[in-house]
Amino acid sequence: MDEFCSKCGEKLKEDALFCANCGEKVPNKQNRFLNKHMLIIIVIFAIIAVFLSSILLTGHTQTVKVDNVEFEIPADYVKEPLRTDVSYDGNVKSSAMGWSNDDNYIEIGVTRTPGAGIDSQKVAADLGGTPAKMYGYTGYYLEYENEGYAFVFGIRDEVCMVYVSDYDVFDDINVIGAV
Repeated sequence: MDEFCSKCGEKLKEDALFCANCGEKVPNKQNRFLNKHMLIIIVIFAIIAVFLSSILLTGHTQTVKVDNVEFEIPADYVKEPLRTDVSYDGNVKSSAMGWSNDDNYIEIGVTRTPGAGIDSQKVAADLGGTPAKMYGYTGYYLEYENEGYAFVFGIRDEVCMVYVSDYDVFDDINVIGAV
């Protein structure tokens, strides 16, 4: 493909650095490409940066509240209305909520006796299981044969039970605390 001088219009020789007619410097082909497309390249990189930061910085969790205790669970879990229950037995209030995604489910129960000052650690111990520490709390780990796993622990006068279908789901849950 023939090139011509941008100043005088003279046909340029192949690989010429200057025009033989007027002495005008021949622009570098690579620089012309970059100059023409630099704005497009910058815009594309900016869009990619915004997209990646929105994915990486946006928490993929949701905050859920069961009675007076808040938890963080993965955002892809959907609340299961059939697993939501609040009941009273005398002075004991029990609340349970459940969530599921395509593969697993989480059920969180909180039992409390308002104003009675129960020892939640003792109640958790009475449920049995293996002593363990999860989420920064000392409690008891229970394994239900082929049905799931639970961690029971106390926060003030509340006994919390986190029940999951797969052991690895424990890692996806965070206890924010009593509110």
